[in-house]
Amino acid sequence: MSMETLDTFSCTFLPATALAKLSPATIRRHVQVLRGCAGDRDTVAVVARCTSRATRRSVLMLTRNRLVITTESAVLRRVSLHLNADLHQLADVTWTPEPGRTGIQLGVTAIDGVRENLWVRLPDKTEMWRLDEALKQAFRTPWGQIAAAWTPTVPRLTRAVLRFA
Repeated sequence: MSMETLDTFSCTFLPATALAKLSPATIRRHVQVLRGCAGDRDTVAVVARCTSRATRRSVLMLTRNRLVITTESAVLRRVSLHLNADLHQLADVTWTPEPGRTGIQLGVTAIDGVRENLWVRLPDKTEMWRLDEALKQAFRTPWGQIAAAWTPTVPRLTRAVLRFA
């Protein structure tokens, strides 16, 4: 199947999972739930593994319109939906990149008032800064003006700090 015959979700989800270095088995288990939440026309920005106190095995997907988190049961590896929210339904969104640990601490408050605190694990610093940029695009620009594609940028100050660390 060529990329031309794939829908928008597939064309952006597959490269995002490759960048996240998710195993094919994990992708197979989570894709149906993630696709059901995003639909065929939503553009996937980032896919990554994440954990919280309540959920150990989770996958986070950030699209142009939604933040979706799926969880996997420990024994049977059944996938269920943990969070599915439009970006404008999330409040008090905070994140802190941690280059030394190659991840991001992410906090969001859902529309029902439940606060989610997540540790988003990323395979390398490039992916960490890509998620940081995607979160900036999603939550620090006026709603509805998220860029279709963006390139990761690392602030100069951060590069200097990373160089000396």
